[in-house]
Amino acid sequence: MTASTIHAAETAARQDGGSRFPQFRDAGERFRFAICADPQVGHLDNESPVAARARDTQIQAVRELNAMSPQPLFVVFPGDLTNVFDEKSVACFEHCIRDLEPQAVLVHGNHDTRPPYEPFRDLMERTCGFRDVFYSFDAGRWHFVVIPCNLNGQNKEARETEALMLDWLEQDLSRCADRPTIILEHLHAMPQGLTQLEWYTFPLDLRLRLMALFTGHGNVKWHFNGHVHNGLKASVKTSWEYKGIRFVNAPTIIQSRNFGEEYPEFQSGLESGGYYLVVDVDGDTVRLTARLAGTEKEYVYPDRFREFHDAIEPRWLRRAATFPGIPALVNGRFEDGLRGWDITFRYVADVDPGYVWETKAFAGKPGAYLFVKAKDPLFWANDEMLEIYQTVQTPTDGLPVLRACYHLTSPPTSGGGYIRLAALRDDEFLWMMMFKWGEGERFADNLVRAFANMMHGRPMSWSYLQDLGREKKGLYWNLPSTPGQWHELCVDIGTIYDAALGDFGAYARLGVDKFFVAAGVWVNKDEGASSGAFFSDMALASEAAPPPSEINDTPLVCDDSVFKTEFAQELMDRVAREQRTRRTLRRSNENGTRSDET
Repeated sequence: MTASTIHAAETAARQDGGSRFPQFRDAGERFRFAICADPQVGHLDNESPVAARARDTQIQAVRELNAMSPQPLFVVFPGDLTNVFDEKSVACFEHCIRDLEPQAVLVHGNHDTRPPYEPFRDLMERTCGFRDVFYSFDAGRWHFVVIPCNLNGQNKEARETEALMLDWLEQDLSRCADRPTIILEHLHAMPQGLTQLEWYTFPLDLRLRLMALFTGHGNVKWHFNGHVHNGLKASVKTSWEYKGIRFVNAPTIIQSRNFGEEYPEFQSGLESGGYYLVVDVDGDTVRLTARLAGTEKEYVYPDRFREFHDAIEPRWLRRAATFPGIPALVNGRFEDGLRGWDITFRYVADVDPGYVWETKAFAGKPGAYLFVKAKDPLFWANDEMLEIYQTVQTPTDGLPVLRACYHLTSPPTSGGGYIRLAALRDDEFLWMMMFKWGEGERFADNLVRAFANMMHGRPMSWSYLQDLGREKKGLYWNLPSTPGQWHELCVDIGTIYDAALGDFGAYARLGVDKFFVAAGVWVNKDEGASSGAFFSDMALASEAAPPPSEINDTPLVCDDSVFKTEFAQELMDRVAREQRTRRTLRRSNENGTRSDET
């Protein structure tokens, strides 16, 4: 039996009398706790600006929490205690909180080791007095539940830990069904509006199981997480209500992710970090106040947040491959706004947004305009994409033909756009065609994992699009990005698929019963990067005598080159270089050891 199994089984066996932190039970009706999200500290001797600020702001927050009146009963650190969970970084985290007077409550984050979590358990024992990575405790009438992450099912220990955790969680929430409950975890459970954060969380299957447990008894009232690295304004705008639960992304101790805006009085925190949350409990009432270390300012959160429902982001609680196909593509000229089209949920800043979507007439056609750009500050920035889509039943009265027009007012800068088509059968992904333009695709990698996640419910590898090409399930065509004209695309889907594979009848044998049709733009994280495009005349229909597959009356190429793409290549090259370096060092160390022994 693995260490994770032993410790998890011990945790699962605990009943009410065995909940952790018994000193909190007599807190009464009124008490306070605080949340310091994502300290993510490095070594004490790391003097990079981000690392130094992370240490300084965490230490300053500890001083302020100690001085509060009333003082918090405990301080939650919801994961990513260190950037790399090595001995020196852990020592730095312990140094940063060594003077903390309230009890520290640690939550496991994705940077904090993988199952069986032994180094993290060691820190738990020193800091909290026990070794569990999922556990619960009571404070006054409130019940608190802590769960870990890195349960991606990739190895036996992760699967064992996940199964035990889910069993324990079901029992714990059922046993405390009469207590108002707060969930503390690292990963976000609701959409955040950035491309990376679509997949950089629990896999869909696990997220759905957790959500069913959270909402199953009606006792869970609040859910707090870290991971997102958001400032204060982004914390408010990315917090949600869903089925009676308030989901709050706690603002971050370390430098903020590039949501691109902040309340003016807290603007300095975007670069310095130092945000933390103070939670005041009074009976059934919970009041949130945010602070920025080193300032006297505070922000009182609203009582309510935006209500989440499926239409806001249909892909959050379902795989796109499972969407039912509508009989025919609708509103392809966008004369009725975006009726019939779904759109990826995106974070929209109040001023100078990084994402824009609108419908209007342009250059003689009604159309949909999509635009995305890199947002400052660029730290934590990643490539971003924005797309609109429909799922359409396969036309049956002829051969299916995809038609689309696009127009660029200016060439993209470190970015591009695309029209893509995914073939599906019985909710199974079969293949994808991507008709694309732009520059710098080798630097775009989060887009790759987002594409995989929306179809398969898990991010898969950075090499996903390249892997599809090698398997002849990904077909890629480069289209012109000349501005100032409408580019007209026509694709005889079955014919060009057969021709690319060199196998007449291959398309028909697959039995495609629906298509995921999308148009989008993407951009890298480079400063000044931007990409925008108008789309119009989108159609997917049968034609008895399909025209040739062309772009602007020029035939689309149809040879082995269509199975090749460079998306994510830069990251893959970097990883390969790092792996070679590690292998070289390992061989060198092994040779040195043998030489010494000789």
